[in-house]
Amino acid sequence: MKRFFSIVFVLVAAALLISSLAAAPAAAAGISVDPTYGNFDTTYTFTANGFQRNEIVDTWVGLPNLSAVSTGTLRADASGAVEWSFQPKPSQGGGEYIAVANGRASGQVSVKFNVVAPPVENPPAPVQPKPQPIAPLSERTAQFNARGYQGSELVNTWYLAPNGTVTGYQNFYADAWGNLTFPFVMTNAQMYGGWQVVGRGTRSGNTQYITFSWFGTVTDVRASKPILQAAPYFDFVQSGFTPGETVSVWVGYPNGAVQALGTATVKSNGTLAYRVKIAPDWPYGGYIVAAYGWKSHITLWQRFSYFDGNVQRLYP
Repeated sequence: MKRFFSIVFVLVAAALLISSLAAAPAAAAGISVDPTYGNFDTTYTFTANGFQRNEIVDTWVGLPNLSAVSTGTLRADASGAVEWSFQPKPSQGGGEYIAVANGRASGQVSVKFNVVAPPVENPPAPVQPKPQPIAPLSERTAQFNARGYQGSELVNTWYLAPNGTVTGYQNFYADAWGNLTFPFVMTNAQMYGGWQVVGRGTRSGNTQYITFSWFGTVTDVRASKPILQAAPYFDFVQSGFTPGETVSVWVGYPNGAVQALGTATVKSNGTLAYRVKIAPDWPYGGYIVAAYGWKSHITLWQRFSYFDGNVQRLYP
C-alpha cells in the first residue's frame, strides 16, 4: 500500500511539473525580418518581442554607409511586441542593413537584411557625400523638467545612452519650490536612439528623469514628474462686492494661523480678482483665502489645497 501511494505521489508531482512548464511564458527577446533580402521595391517588415507591456521602443535602421535613419518611436502591445516596416531608397545604396529596436527599459535587439542594388551599365562617377547639416540648437536640446525636490537642494545628474552606457553630468540646484529645469544639448557625434537624463536630490533622494529620441533632432521628450507651476499661485475671484471699493485680503494656513496679504480694489462690475503667490516655506495642506469689503462690509472666501507643487481649488 505504501508503494502504491508513493507511485501516485510521483505521478501527481510529475503532472504538476509538466503543467507548470507548459504554462510558463517565453521570456527570450527576439526580432525577425520578412523578407531577409530584396531590392528597392521591397518593403521589409520587422517584428520584435520580449519588451515590457506598453514600454516605449525606439526603432531605427542602420544603412550600409554607417549612418542611420529613424523608423519611429513605438509602444509595445500587451504581449510586449512591436511591428514596423521600412522600404529603402536608391540613394541609401545596396548592401547590408540592420534594423534595431531598443526598449527604454528592456534593452536592444537587432536583425540584419540585405538590399540588392540593380546593376548599372554606365555607373556614374562616385560622388563624395556631403557633410550632414547640424540642426539648430533648439532642435538638439532636451529640456530636463522635474519637481518634488527639497527647496534649493543640490541635485546630481547623469545620462544613459542607447547602448546602456551611463555618464555623469553636471550638478544643479533646485529652485525654492523644489523644481529643476536645465537644457541637455546633443551633438551630431552622439549615437541615435532613446536617451535618458536622470536627476537625484542629494538630501531628499527624489529621483526623476526625462526620456527622448535622438536622430539628428530631439523628439518625443517625456518627463517622469513634470513641473506643474514654476511658482505656485492661487487666483481668488469673487463677485458681490461694491464696485470700486477697497477690500482687505488674508489667508488661513493649514495649522490655523492667519496672515494678512494686503488690500486690493474691486472692479467696476463688483468682482475682486486677487492672485495669492505661494511662498516656498508654505506647508502642504488646505488653505482658505478671505476678502472683506470696506464699504459693503461683506466677507467672501474660497478654499484651495497645496501639495507637491500642485494647487487645486476646493469647493464647499
